[in-house]
Amino acid sequence: MLGLLITVWSMNQTATQKAAALEQRLSQMTEPACNARETWGANTTKNFTIKIDEQDRSYRVHLPDGFSTTEYYPVVMYFTGKGTGSIDGERLADLNKLPAIAIYPQASTGKDGYFAWQGAPYSSGADDVAFVDGMLDKVQSQLCVKRSNIYATGYSNGGGIVSLLSCQLPDRFAAFGIVAGAMYYPAADCTPERPTPLINIHGDNDPIVPYKGSIVRKLPAIDSWVTERARDNGCALQPSTAYQGNGTYVTTWQFCRNGATVQNIRIQGGGHAWVTEAPDTLWRFMTQYSL
Repeated sequence: MLGLLITVWSMNQTATQKAAALEQRLSQMTEPACNARETWGANTTKNFTIKIDEQDRSYRVHLPDGFSTTEYYPVVMYFTGKGTGSIDGERLADLNKLPAIAIYPQASTGKDGYFAWQGAPYSSGADDVAFVDGMLDKVQSQLCVKRSNIYATGYSNGGGIVSLLSCQLPDRFAAFGIVAGAMYYPAADCTPERPTPLINIHGDNDPIVPYKGSIVRKLPAIDSWVTERARDNGCALQPSTAYQGNGTYVTTWQFCRNGATVQNIRIQGGGHAWVTEAPDTLWRFMTQYSL
C-alpha cells in the first residue's frame, strides 16, 4: 500500500511539475513577430478609404511618436460630434499624444446636411457598425495591432455611436469612453455578448445634451443611463461616489461580471465640451482592460 501511495504521489508530482512547466512556457510566449505592411512617418497621419455597402468611407490613422514597424501597439478610435469631420476631430481630441495608433473615422452626411453617426434620428442611415468592423479589419491587416487592446472613444453624437458599438461590437473593443454623449440608441436594446467596461464624462449644465435627459428628443437622463449599463454588466447595485474637487463627482460601479467596471464622472456646472482632461482620464480607465 505504501508503495502504491508513493507511486500515486510521484505521478501527481510529475503532473504538477508538467503543468507548472507548461504555464511558465505560456507566460513567456509573446505575440508572433510582426512587420507592418503599411507604414509612414512616426507622429504623422495618413488618409484611407474602405468600401462599405457600395459606398466609399474614409478614415485617418495616426502613428505614435517613435513608431516601430515591428512593435505591437494598442489602438484608440475617436468619433467626433455632429457636423465635425475627422480632420477637426483629430485636432480637437488630443489623442495623438498617447502611445497608441489613433484612428479617426469620418461620419456620413446626415438628413439635415451635417455629418452624423448611426443611432441618431438625424443620421443618414448608413451602417456605421459595419464601417467600424471593416475598418478595424483593414487596419489590423496593415499594422501591428494589439487586438486585445482596442478602445473606442467619442464626443456628443460620437459618444452615441460608441454606446452603440459597446452593444453591438463588444468582441472588438476592450473598453469604451464617452464624453458629453448623446445616447439616442435605446438602452433596452443593448444586449452585448460580454460585459463592457465603460467610462462616461458629462457636465450637469450641458445645454446641448441635458444631463437630466429630454423626453422630446428621446435622450435618457445620464444617471439612469449609466445605472442601466452597470446593471447590464451585473455590477453591485450600490455604487461608490467620491468628490474629486473642482466640482467633479466620480461614481463607480464595481464587482461586475468579468471585472467590467462602469464609471460616471459628473462635472458640476460643466457644459457641452470635450474637456481638457478627457484624453488622459479615458486612457487611464480604458487601458486597465484587455479582451
